[in-house]
Amino acid sequence: MATTYTVEEEPLRRFIEANVPGHSQAEVSVTRHPGGHSCETWSTVVNGEKWILRRPPRGGVQKGASNMSREYRVMTALGDTPVPVPRTIALCEDPDVIGAPFFLMEEVDGVVLRHEFLPDFEGTAERRRALGESLVDTLSAMHAVDWKQVGLEKHGRPATFLERNLDLMKKHWEAVRQRPIEAIERVGAYLESHIPPATEHPTIVHGDYKLDNVMWKRDELATMNAVLDWEVSTIADPLVDLGWLRGFWYDAGSQRGDLTLGPSLEASGGFLSRNEIVERYAEKTGRDTTLLPWFEAFGMWKIAIIMEASYARFLVGKSDDQMFATLDQIVPALGGAAVHALEEAGIF
Repeated sequence: MATTYTVEEEPLRRFIEANVPGHSQAEVSVTRHPGGHSCETWSTVVNGEKWILRRPPRGGVQKGASNMSREYRVMTALGDTPVPVPRTIALCEDPDVIGAPFFLMEEVDGVVLRHEFLPDFEGTAERRRALGESLVDTLSAMHAVDWKQVGLEKHGRPATFLERNLDLMKKHWEAVRQRPIEAIERVGAYLESHIPPATEHPTIVHGDYKLDNVMWKRDELATMNAVLDWEVSTIADPLVDLGWLRGFWYDAGSQRGDLTLGPSLEASGGFLSRNEIVERYAEKTGRDTTLLPWFEAFGMWKIAIIMEASYARFLVGKSDDQMFATLDQIVPALGGAAVHALEEAGIF
């Protein structure tokens, strides 16, 4: 049976009083936020202000994942760019304060679409089309940011990112897998033997860019007011993000995509198609997307392994996220999505 976790308010209060200007005397309350699966997310009220606390998941996590310093650094750097991000407040790298490193950011009010539209944010045909266009346009804007100019020179090593990531994920799979999954083995072998050359124009890469990791303004058609969950961001080939986005997207009649777009969203139709996403991105950025099938398969293969690690933590009671109980079926489906991405391109 999974344990229910908490964040101790008293040491958090002392940290805030010592490190956040204007809060030398703080009243603090913390409750679990319903969003956020990769990292623990906590709603935090400090002297009446609504903040969000982010900390890594309990138990062992993949090297380089759930990095609070990385997430805080990139959101701080993007604060004055066209990419919408929550305002960062404070970073704590000392695990002794609440039991793990964490950071605080403002709570942004808005709509996150995961399973269905909301009564006050209806899925009209006009809105569905506009949401897809805005998602692509924000990704294009993110990839246009001069990462050196905003102080992210040390945020990644783009020249060897793909090789290092493949090797890391292969080792991670060996460490966390709970059962044999032929699709993951097959795709991994293909990816390793067909690594694309390093891009000459690396960009900021979010690493988990998809519909349910962004937030929309409630009272506008399709205005994004926050890109969330930056803990695996880096500097790399921008096709990493585009392949991830296309891999999680839903096309009518497809067997994948419902992991992000829930049944109510799917049935409504009217979104951009997967290919329209790629076409709009190429038009906005001028980038060559010929090698995108490799990156899409890479994204689906990678998330399958990451989710197997979450499933392993859940099985031994190191996570209280009940969504992880469904990963016995979702992980093989993600492996199948990686195979499908290559089949669709005529590779498999």
